[in-house]
Amino acid sequence: MSVVVDRRHTSRLRWHRGHCASAATESTPRDPGRPGCWVLRADSELDAARMPRFRTLLDRAVRSGRPVIVLDLRDTEFLSIRVAALLGAAKTTAWADGVEIRLLTGTREVERALDLVGARPLFRYYLSLDEAMTT
Repeated sequence: MSVVVDRRHTSRLRWHRGHCASAATESTPRDPGRPGCWVLRADSELDAARMPRFRTLLDRAVRSGRPVIVLDLRDTEFLSIRVAALLGAAKTTAWADGVEIRLLTGTREVERALDLVGARPLFRYYLSLDEAMTT
């Protein structure tokens, strides 16, 4: 499975501070003294077979205590209906815990899957990773 921020290290959550952090921060977030966020970058496919690992990573990011999680789906060409529904449910659950999940999308296929399950209206549109992290 490839949910990554830095493509050199697959299947890892990484702390994002405008650039990829060191390998020591892969499993636990570090507080650089300012508000931060988790960034999850998905590979070309997020299908039902990859959903358990994706859910685990997303849950870990929500429990990290950071106020913002950015899901970067710009390189994702296929998003299953189950994963799209998971994103809608995760957004609602995280919001109740004071965490905001933000999406960056780039393909019509991803947008279509989100529309089909009714999750797209839950997320704002962002043009870049920097905008999603700072707004």
